Amino acid sequence: MKQVWKCDFCSQTDLSAEQMSQHETKCTFNKVNRYCYTCKVSREDGYDWHIRGCDINEDTFRGEEEGNCPGWVYEYLEKDRDDKLNELGI
Repeated sequence: MKQVWKCDFCSQTDLSAEQMSQHETKCTFNKVNRYCYTCKVSREDGYDWHIRGCDINEDTFRGEEEGNCPGWVYEYLEKDRDDKLNELGI
């Protein structure tokens, strides 16, 4: 048996705690990074292809590649989502 380190945000594992720590800071499922994957207003638009959509029409290509989307709302914070949608007039 080997000891492995698992990301707190996704299922990735590594033998090195240092490597896993570096991964966690940029993980697309880490809510601090504000990627589409963890956004409440994000959706899957593709049928046969992975195409990300956004309920508030933000740039999903930028949201998936760079993160830090200005319209990002944490999936499990309903009040935050409602406040953001009201602020945007939606």
